[in-house]
Amino acid sequence: MDEQRHETIALLGPAHPLLSDKEHECLSSYVRKCDRRLMFYLCMGYATDSLNKMALSNAKIAGLTSDLNLRGTDINWALGAYYVGCFVFQLPSNLILKKVRPTYWLSGSIFCWSLVTILTAFVTSARQLIWCRFVFGAVQAGYLTGSIYYISFWYPRHMVRRRMGFFFASAGLGGICVGPLCSVLTSMDSKWLPWQRIFVVIGAISLLWSLLGPFVLADYPDTASFLSSDEQQLILKIMEHQNTVASTQQVRFVQVKMALLDFKVWLWTAIDFCANAATQVNGMFGPSIIESHGYSPQTAQALTALTNFMAFSGMASIAYTARILRGSSTAIALSNILTICGFLLALCSSNPSVHILALFVFSFASPQPAAHGPAWQMCNLQGNTKPAMAAAMASAFGGLGPLATAFVYRDEDRPQYTRGHLVCLLMTVACFVVTLVLRRVLAKENRRRDLNCGDLEGMSDEQVQDLVDNHPHFRYRL
Repeated sequence: MDEQRHETIALLGPAHPLLSDKEHECLSSYVRKCDRRLMFYLCMGYATDSLNKMALSNAKIAGLTSDLNLRGTDINWALGAYYVGCFVFQLPSNLILKKVRPTYWLSGSIFCWSLVTILTAFVTSARQLIWCRFVFGAVQAGYLTGSIYYISFWYPRHMVRRRMGFFFASAGLGGICVGPLCSVLTSMDSKWLPWQRIFVVIGAISLLWSLLGPFVLADYPDTASFLSSDEQQLILKIMEHQNTVASTQQVRFVQVKMALLDFKVWLWTAIDFCANAATQVNGMFGPSIIESHGYSPQTAQALTALTNFMAFSGMASIAYTARILRGSSTAIALSNILTICGFLLALCSSNPSVHILALFVFSFASPQPAAHGPAWQMCNLQGNTKPAMAAAMASAFGGLGPLATAFVYRDEDRPQYTRGHLVCLLMTVACFVVTLVLRRVLAKENRRRDLNCGDLEGMSDEQVQDLVDNHPHFRYRL
């Protein structure tokens, strides 16, 4: 096979092959359609996921603890059980996605977690609550990794990071709504207890959204009925150039092995692990932290709208900060520094106003690395199976970070929460260090390939495809 054929398979310097003016117009039309239809559904689905995840932290201060007679670390076990369920089921989720239609997999995930949330309203003991949260994590596991992978085979490589930013920001949008919504539900009179109303109403909202999935989503660009034939042909041309055509490629177990043995993938996973520990503080304990400073449950729930607005603002900015700072690694490092400042502020003062200010600071900064990390990873992986496996690894092992957070923020430490803030501070420092190490590794590999492009002589098309991001013409984005 000649060198020109190899360069067509590999992703070269540009994110897509040279396009004519007409093709640029066609690509713009394609992207607008995908944004308005697919991205809107995925983002609103992730917003409802945020509503469902935060339901427990809001139910806790709405009477759940006393009504179920929860003691000691029962609530911590319930919070942690969700992440255990996610970990167990996230690794195989994207490989299953290759066998199951993405349309049904993603909307089905929303449907299942909605049912579990509604059923949580009827638990009568700590054990039942813990099991419900474990099952919730298990059925929700496929949505995040599946959505990340789904976005990667609908958009050209250079457009992925911005869409990832909007996707992760939608979690903050759900967070903005959950506090005021729970405050209203807590204040209402009905035959159900306040915390039961929270679970039922939030579960019903996401259940209704899930029913739209089969009518809105499409499986692959080349089978999407809402695209014109010209748009389908163009995106297939681009995706073939990137070696990311999902509809025609099968699971490649050689790429599964490559993902498992690639230490760069494990470094991205470590970034996710450390970043997620601090990211979930506001979602899991924001209402409790605010309430511990003398606010009523309804006021604490309402005030979380402001902290979640900060989280939304931080995540919405990631596509722009990465572009302005010319790289995801720099953006992650900067947000790590801001997060460290927030936790130091909380640790060095006993003033309630300063504690609330610190909550605002790390609520804004801490979610950004958790959003930048997957976007940075997906921009730097090729092939069909390796990105799916790598995304699942990062989400599964990275998702264990909040498991530590769930057990270090204890009611006995109110209102300072020194132990929890210190652990998250150390995790953020670790995230900062790993980010710098990975950036150095990628830059060094790019320089090596610039000096020695490698020899592809004698390799078959299949062997070249399985080189994925190890292809000598591929360059990592920093």
